[in-house]
Amino acid sequence: MQINDLQGKEAVLLPLFTLQRQNAVELFYTGYFSQQHIVSLGNVIRTWLDKHESSAVTRRKLFSVFIEMGQNIVRYSSDERFLCTGQDELRFGSVCFHMDTSHYYLETANLVGPEASSLLQTNLEVLRTMTQAEIRDAWKQGLRAEAPTTSKGANIGLLTMARDTSAPLEYRIHPLAAGNLSAFHLKATFCHD
Repeated sequence: MQINDLQGKEAVLLPLFTLQRQNAVELFYTGYFSQQHIVSLGNVIRTWLDKHESSAVTRRKLFSVFIEMGQNIVRYSSDERFLCTGQDELRFGSVCFHMDTSHYYLETANLVGPEASSLLQTNLEVLRTMTQAEIRDAWKQGLRAEAPTTSKGANIGLLTMARDTSAPLEYRIHPLAAGNLSAFHLKATFCHD
């Protein structure tokens, strides 16, 4: 599906998955991401969860997935707005943390190139067919394996997210009308305990 009617790249970074009227948005940010931004936004989410979520397991899983999603933006977002200041890389993307009466949702959006788009689609489709036991086993094996040359991390981020969510990861990849970039949207769902 092509996005032809957008008024700029910011529009493709809005939450793709429909927010229902009963959803409460607790955090929404679109802009530059760095490791410092992930820490700051993570502190907001952690503080909110400490106040509103009684289950330590749910808090840990949600926070862990948020960190992985933020790191994916910092490591893989492809956009001409990329900035490098010394050792810090600033990449453009968006994150949304919202909830309804029974679930928490984390969504991210950023632009990716053709190679990353293809790799993400392949990996996410495989993950969606795996059982939780298979995901946990693959995650353990990933911890022991060397990172592939195409990875900027330990290559277990998607496995970590799939392991910690209550439902399979949802994603959408939309090619932009101009250029070779695609908008990548990722959604993680967590049940309230």
